Amino acid sequence: MVGSLALAGFLAAGCASYATDRHVAPLFTQLSTAGGGEQIEAAGGAFVLQRDAPGGEITEFGLRPLFLHSHPGEGRRKTEFLAPLGLVSITPDEQLSRLLPFGQYQRRTHADGTRTWSYFGFPLVYFASFPDGRTVRAWLPVAGRVEKLLTFDKIDFALWPLYMRTERDGRVAHHFLFPFFRFLSGEGAEGWRVWPLAGHAHLEGNYDRWFFLWPFVSFERDKLSLPPERRRSRWSVFPFFGRARQGSFEATTVLWPFFGYARDPRSGFRSWDVWPLVRVQRPGTSKAAKRTRLWPLWSRFEGDGMTSTWWLWPFVNSREETYLDHTRNALRVTPFYDGDHVKRADGGEQRTEKVWPLYQSQRGSEGSRFSFPALSPLWHMPQLERHYSWLWTVFAREERGEHLRERSLLGLWRREKDADEDRRSLAGLWARRDYRRAGRAVRETSLLFGLVRWRSAAGESLEWMAPSLPGPGWPLERVRSTGPATAPGDGDAPPR
Repeated sequence: MVGSLALAGFLAAGCASYATDRHVAPLFTQLSTAGGGEQIEAAGGAFVLQRDAPGGEITEFGLRPLFLHSHPGEGRRKTEFLAPLGLVSITPDEQLSRLLPFGQYQRRTHADGTRTWSYFGFPLVYFASFPDGRTVRAWLPVAGRVEKLLTFDKIDFALWPLYMRTERDGRVAHHFLFPFFRFLSGEGAEGWRVWPLAGHAHLEGNYDRWFFLWPFVSFERDKLSLPPERRRSRWSVFPFFGRARQGSFEATTVLWPFFGYARDPRSGFRSWDVWPLVRVQRPGTSKAAKRTRLWPLWSRFEGDGMTSTWWLWPFVNSREETYLDHTRNALRVTPFYDGDHVKRADGGEQRTEKVWPLYQSQRGSEGSRFSFPALSPLWHMPQLERHYSWLWTVFAREERGEHLRERSLLGLWRREKDADEDRRSLAGLWARRDYRRAGRAVRETSLLFGLVRWRSAAGESLEWMAPSLPGPGWPLERVRSTGPATAPGDGDAPPR
């Protein structure tokens, strides 16, 4: 009896405090993370909480995949819920709340201190305020006004599609029984439409367009402010025949979209099109792209700083893209492989590779990440991975500078290494901690939920440590070493 009480007292005294590592995944995990932060997980990773330091401010918490809230500081907060449908994002000058497909609310504070807001939601209701104090309202199809939508300055409607009024650059159009009847006027514009019978639209110095029995007969002249030799004209008797001309350029279509031919003797431009099987386009001295297509076997596009080649469309694609500050090379074999290599002008690089469903990896100047399997067939989407990848990722490894982090399925294996310490743990069974003290390598080991623990150091005898249930019991506050942490095999390893 006395022995039992003594054992119980010994074990009770050995229970881990709230300021120590506790790793009993998948039930519960509390660990010191690389860089000196603190992370708590429960239910295999469904619940997660992250602090910037032990007992410090919470920077992230959530119950995945229901929601995940992050607070990086500087007045910025973000909550993602039912990803990718829900989002609440708050910054010092903007707030955005969204739940697709039901609605979105946005509020902004401008540089002059004025505030604007807008709301769009089901059932097709829209409200918005503007810096001058005006508020517009719309409820489709009943009535309302919308401003700065698409290319229009203003849209008014009542019992849509019975009546709608649009305004753009001073031009006003009245629509009745949209799209059947329209009347256009103002700022050099005039026009009418009785669709599909006939219609005419004219904008002074810009275009003049007619149609009859749409889409069968149409005629238009564009760029009317230019000299006659640079204006463009087009007409067609759909789908049988169509012609377009602009200066020395001319194009012909027969049985659109199947047969087409275009040329410009001045620039040497040529294009032949037997859609969708064959297309040959040679730009000559023009700025047009160079295209060759033998669909679906092979095609190639060269232009606008990009070269794209397809084999057995839509399965294999290779792309080379050139921008002002970086270049990008990509290879995709749908759906099994995605590879991407970015080179920046400052010398930085980033390589991303995904072999579905086996693994995905990222390697670059700022660090690397590897995980397997990669069950999502979608290309790299950090938002979805934050919420769902913990459900299927068997192993993940991330390196950033001197920080190394590893995690297995359900969090059963964890490794958190930085310049000060290297901590590894297999839930309940085994844990090890390596660090340096007074220039000497020190190793601490924990077995069987923290019941058996010892410490060894170079030049010192083995030291038994008190139990710390449920283990491993290392303090959350990391040792600040005088030199870099040394892991096994990295140099002066401690004795076993």
